[in-house]
Amino acid sequence: MKRKVFIVFVSLLSLLSCSEKKLPNYPATDEGITRMRLDSASFFTQRHDTRNAMYQLKAAEKHLFNVNTDTLKFTTYYHIALLNAQNGAYKLALNYFNHAAKYANDSKRSHRMADIFLGKASVFNQMGMRDSALQYVKRAESFKPRIRKDQEESIKKIRSRIEKHQVLTVSPEKDIEIIQIQDRYEVAMAQREALQLQLYIAYLLILLILVTGGIIVWFRRRMHQQLLNYRKQQEETELNIQLTLQRKDATIDEMKAEIDSKLNELEQLKKKIPTHNRETETSVSIEQTKLGIDALYTILKGGNISQMGKREQQAVCMIMPNFDYDLAYILNNPRYAFTPKETFYYIMEHNGMTDEEKATAFCCTGQAIRSIKSRMKKKMTTFADT
Repeated sequence: MKRKVFIVFVSLLSLLSCSEKKLPNYPATDEGITRMRLDSASFFTQRHDTRNAMYQLKAAEKHLFNVNTDTLKFTTYYHIALLNAQNGAYKLALNYFNHAAKYANDSKRSHRMADIFLGKASVFNQMGMRDSALQYVKRAESFKPRIRKDQEESIKKIRSRIEKHQVLTVSPEKDIEIIQIQDRYEVAMAQREALQLQLYIAYLLILLILVTGGIIVWFRRRMHQQLLNYRKQQEETELNIQLTLQRKDATIDEMKAEIDSKLNELEQLKKKIPTHNRETETSVSIEQTKLGIDALYTILKGGNISQMGKREQQAVCMIMPNFDYDLAYILNNPRYAFTPKETFYYIMEHNGMTDEEKATAFCCTGQAIRSIKSRMKKKMTTFADT
């Protein structure tokens, strides 16, 4: 029993004494993601998992556009170049070494440039271009003594391989494989970006449809409100016209000015409505009243009435009860059946206008005026006899 308790106690102490390894904290930024990808690539490289290591490095490369740290850019391009060089993709390796050289200008320039020159020297040696390889070895040596010890050892090894015409053995299919890995990744990323673009376009179309729908709804509501305002104004105008006509002391000039003012306000309101349809047409009663007032005004002022006809006659007869009920009774009496000219003539006669004024208004001779007068007397005499 004591032995079991002792074992449990020791186990607990062992668990408590174990210090948990602290995981690195990567911020959710392009630099943080790039660091995470580089650490993952290093992990896979140590396990000789070239495929996943390259995927991580290519993923890190996608974030370099928004990264401002030259160290991260250099490290990413340099490790991609190394993986390509180790797997026989020499042209890609040289290309990425050149990319890495653009970001080697900092406090560790000598170390970084030495790494790049040694990498290029190794690649050129593998390609059989020993003169170029030796040239880059010399360029790396020019940084002495500001280089690391491992770089000095690399210089010796590469120089030895160049002098002995030695190359590292690389499987013939390795270069194709590493290139295909990168190509597949690029294709996958391109497809992903294309899908993202399609998704963004779909979102934009949906947003555009929603905005368009909102504008249409707002426009229709605004149109509806304007139509309501127009109808209300029209009703008020019609009521004001009727009140004006019912004023016994109002002259024809005052009536015409009042009606013109009200109708002008109505027209201004109508112009604010984009589409003039049947709902914005002026009511028939207002138009008839307006026509009657204008026609009566022209008659009483001695204007040209030669072009007036049946329509003006009906409009004048409609408003006449508001001016002179007795005159309206005669004009609207169906037994007389006055023609338009006879109606206008009788109004002039009733208001004391001379034959010359009548002839001027009708644009005719005095004989024509006397003829109209004669016909009217016959009609009225016949009606009186019956």
